Amino acid sequence: MKKQLIAVMFTFAISLFISAGETPAQSQALRVNVPFDFSANDKTLPAGTYTVKPATDNKVMWRVQGVDQTPGTLLLAMRSEAEEPGNTRITFRRYGDRYFLSGFKTPSYQLELPMSGSEKDFRRSVGINFAKLVTIETK
Repeated sequence: MKKQLIAVMFTFAISLFISAGETPAQSQALRVNVPFDFSANDKTLPAGTYTVKPATDNKVMWRVQGVDQTPGTLLLAMRSEAEEPGNTRITFRRYGDRYFLSGFKTPSYQLELPMSGSEKDFRRSVGINFAKLVTIETK
């Protein structure tokens, strides 16, 4: 299963590099100022301002990248319709001083990210089975 997920992510990444120009889905970026370091897709990202935008038209693959164009990461997300109207927000699972990106919401859709391997390993190593949710509202 893990090999299949890696193969799918690799295929999506290659298609991103091959395609030229910005698609309409890619122009739907969320902008958020994250005041703490966090992990996304097994990669630790420093505190700062980030854009979260679809990397594919079907909004299954997303890109998180610093606004200063620092290297970011790609995310494979499960999409669902937004449960209630409201502000756009991004959510993290917090364990002490460690934060892991868990999803984000816009007025029209909501995305949940699967728990990363690094988050599972961290939970196991410190014996924590629950997390506090931290939400940041975006503009």
